[in-house]
Formats: sequence, structure tokens, C-alpha cells
Amino acid sequence: MSTTFEPVIGLEVHVQLATRTKLFCADLVSFGAEPNAHVCPVCLGLPGALPVPNEAAIDLGLLAALGLDCTIHEWSVFARKNYFYPDLPKGYQITQFDRPIATAGQLDPGDGAIVRIRRIHLEEDAGKSIHDRFGDRTAIDLNRAGTPLIEIVTEPDVQSPAHARAFLGRLKQTLE
Repeated sequence: MSTTFEPVIGLEVHVQLATRTKLFCADLVSFGAEPNAHVCPVCLGLPGALPVPNEAAIDLGLLAALGLDCTIHEWSVFARKNYFYPDLPKGYQITQFDRPIATAGQLDPGDGAIVRIRRIHLEEDAGKSIHDRFGDRTAIDLNRAGTPLIEIVTEPDVQSPAHARAFLGRLKQTLE
């Protein structure tokens, strides 16, 4: 008896936005800096620290939405998504899951098989766990905490690994 399977693939792609500062504070986004050199009360979620959205990150999110032929919403909301992760010092991530900046887009990877974009939303990145520096211990570098990202979620339109590769290549070109 032969069984045939049909791949049904949807993608969730995280894209770091090329901003000078983090999504909700004035700390620099600096790859390769000394561990924990770019953190502040906002990144750490300390009491009384209030996040202020980075306008440049929002503009880049809007440009991505335009490039992917999305419907841009006049009203979007940042909210806390609470979960424990060792390199998420606040115990929550600020994201736009419920009310995203844009929905209902599309991208043709070049083969005519359109991939629909379900949503684009802005969110902040977590920190980084480092497993190779102290033998049997894990270190935490919080420099990435708060780095601005967009998350692009597709519909399950991707038909094969080759189609996924073509889509991701075209997505990279579009965003650059």
C-alpha cells in the first residue's frame, strides 16, 4: 500500500529591523558588543520604566507591509505576551499579536505560485543564552533584549522546500 503526502507549509519569519536603537528605549542595537553593555530599566522591565515606541521601527514595519502588498491598519496595539524564557528578563514580550500593523498581503516568489501573507506585526526580541563560555553553565547576554523585529506570518501556501527557498529569497530581496 502506497501513501502519498501533500506538504502544507506556512512560515513565520522574524526580521530584525535596521534601526540604531531598540524598539522601546534609546539603547543601541549593537551586534558584537560586550555582553550586557546595552541594557536599561526599560529592557529589564524594572518598575516605573515606561516603553516609548521607536518611530523608525514603525516606519520600517510599514514599508515592509507596503512591499508585501498588505492592508495597513490605522489602529494597531502593542501588548504584553507573558511567558518565561531564561533570556527574557521581563517575563513578557511586547508584541502586536492581537492587533497587527498589517494583514492580507502576498508575494510571488517568481514561479507564479503566490504566497499569501496573513500578518505582519512588530515585536521586540529576547536576549541570548550563551552555552559555551563557562563550561557547564549558561550565561545570558541581554544586549538583544528589545531589538526591533517584524514577524511575517504566511498562509499555508508553500508547497515544497524548493518553494520555501524561492519565497524566502524573494522576501529577502523585497525587504532589502
